[in-house]
Amino acid sequence: MIRRLTFISLLLLLFASANAQSPIEVFYEKDNTGAYAFSCRNTGFCPYTVTITFTQLDGLRTSATLPYQTDVRPGQQSLFKLQPQANQSTSFQYKVSFIKGCKQPKADTAVVYLLPAGPGKRVSATELAYIGKLYTGEADPKDWYSLALKMNSGDTVFAARRGMVSAVRSDAVVTGAHLGFNRDDNMVEINHPDCSFATYTVFRPNSVFVKPGQFVEAGTPLGIVGGENYDLGPHVRFAVHYNYEAPVIKNGQLTDRKQYWAYVPVRFWLKDKQQARRLEPRKAYLSEHPESVIEQEMSKREVKKWQKSHAK
Repeated sequence: MIRRLTFISLLLLLFASANAQSPIEVFYEKDNTGAYAFSCRNTGFCPYTVTITFTQLDGLRTSATLPYQTDVRPGQQSLFKLQPQANQSTSFQYKVSFIKGCKQPKADTAVVYLLPAGPGKRVSATELAYIGKLYTGEADPKDWYSLALKMNSGDTVFAARRGMVSAVRSDAVVTGAHLGFNRDDNMVEINHPDCSFATYTVFRPNSVFVKPGQFVEAGTPLGIVGGENYDLGPHVRFAVHYNYEAPVIKNGQLTDRKQYWAYVPVRFWLKDKQQARRLEPRKAYLSEHPESVIEQEMSKREVKKWQKSHAK
């Protein structure tokens, strides 16, 4: 029996975990019937879509559709079995690829987000261009929407929506002046209940308050904004994305490469407007953290618990 296992990480730029160790391990055990039982261990803090492709499969059958693809939540779960066929020698080879997020997520576009600034603070927004479009002629990913939210030096960045902290980078020291972008900047990634992810980027070194595996509510402090050496000045970069596979279009032509993320055109609660809206570039908005927005994704039990813990 021949075995080969290859891990192929498909995570992109800032969305990759700061931990270099692979969070996904696929393995198998041979049971007393001669079947190979495959399992997966996810040591990360969010779901992953795992794909297992067999490049050789002799003398074995499975009821699973191949290539096999499934969501794997944190922890360990059984996947499928390879059953030996009578009077045949068996051999197999396979490779594994994985990407953060669910197989077929349904991003909730009705959710209202908080501005990631403290109540009473003003922010202004700049819509960011897709780097692949700027430098290589690639078309924007589906519904591309990424913002730079200008803040004041020393301001705290807050969670815009509840979820699990799935990745953190806090020890990067970005040097130089008049910067426009740095892929190694400090960041916090939060996995939402609908399997979308928010990335908050540009924090001061060693100023992030949260850790991977920590659950946060909307309005939870995440860290201190950085970016004093950027042309924009102090700001946090914010985007919400989810797993979505589509071909890369470059210079108007389809390529054999894939994009793996689509984006959510986020609506923020705006105190000035007393409603949720998309932000307009170069306009200043006043941040507010109303209970109705913080509690919108909570169960009745969670609402009672939160209100009790935050009673004045």
